[in-house]
Amino acid sequence: MENLPRDVAFDILSRLPVSSLVQIKCVCKSWRALAEDTRLPSIHHARATSRNPCLILNSTCQIENKLQFICSGDGFNQNSSKVRSLDARFNTAMSEYQVVGSCNGLLCISNSYYYDPITICNPIIGDYIELPKSTQFPMQEVALEFGCLPTSMQYKVVRFVFYIKSEIWSLESHAEILTLGTDHTWRSIGPVPGRLELKPSQALVNGALHWVTLFFQYTPGPRLRVISFDLAEEKFRWIELPSFDCIFTSNCHLVALEGCLSAVHHLGDKGIDIWVMKEYDVEESWIKKYAIGMYVPASLVETTRPQNYEVVCILNKGKILLRYKNGAFVLYNPESEQFNDLTISGLPKSFRTIVHVESLLLIEEILGINTDVLNSKVKSCVGESSIA
Repeated sequence: MENLPRDVAFDILSRLPVSSLVQIKCVCKSWRALAEDTRLPSIHHARATSRNPCLILNSTCQIENKLQFICSGDGFNQNSSKVRSLDARFNTAMSEYQVVGSCNGLLCISNSYYYDPITICNPIIGDYIELPKSTQFPMQEVALEFGCLPTSMQYKVVRFVFYIKSEIWSLESHAEILTLGTDHTWRSIGPVPGRLELKPSQALVNGALHWVTLFFQYTPGPRLRVISFDLAEEKFRWIELPSFDCIFTSNCHLVALEGCLSAVHHLGDKGIDIWVMKEYDVEESWIKKYAIGMYVPASLVETTRPQNYEVVCILNKGKILLRYKNGAFVLYNPESEQFNDLTISGLPKSFRTIVHVESLLLIEEILGINTDVLNSKVKSCVGESSIA
């Protein structure tokens, strides 16, 4: 490697996952110097979309509150993969925490019970910042969201608050937003429309967050629709789903597949259909792209319903990664219609799966801001690996 021109060496290293770059530092001094060169992070970050993402596993078990990850490597083609731990240095102020979302190498994390503090971190290299606290409705039911505008690369955190108005005993809602690098405090953007559940956004597409919700009307009756929140305009909008027969939110979930908003329709013991919106916000552009039959992984226990699974992402080679509720991961090949059970050791008992793109860049470099604007200091462990 040391005999190669510097640009060629960087080109090779930029194609590797971060975990591999951490390991090659131990080979020899010359390799360590290459891996720690200040030019490599930006080159590596620019190639992020050409690599398979990694999976962040957020344990939902109180006694196992930790972050772990799975490196997809060449697309989970190995016979087995191993779960690795992330040394979450931000967790000293949070005994219980949850991942709000992932965007361009950054995670947004909050306290599971009180929702503050809210932290933005790069879990791979360990640096993080804490955001200013909201002074309104601090102890109410809260849902948080995190996203980025693809054109301006502005990052925003949205806070949805639901509370009981005591004098009339009605459920009220309120939304606030914080633009990283611009806002010193949270800004009010009005009420939340519809019956938005306290769940993370299911898909960040075209600079907007999306949720499936049940829309009530007398004629022709209740139906599922999508509520979107445009991060640029900071407004809510409705998007129509394809015309499949479904009125239960548990039978439909959204996912971003190859940059498109996609709806997964669960058909019970018949499998799933995956609908893809080829042109964003154009109802007529919905197409049923995949029809995946029912499959029962070998690890599935008899008491678990086999239809309880979700579409995680599409890997670079076109295979679809599925995750069953018992934690089993399965690869589906649309061309051959074959399923492949994945052997992954060290999975937590209960967890959420977050698709994440690794980055070597510091938070300030990704956000493109001076974090002093946030009235917060970057706490960094640069030069140390967060991978245990």
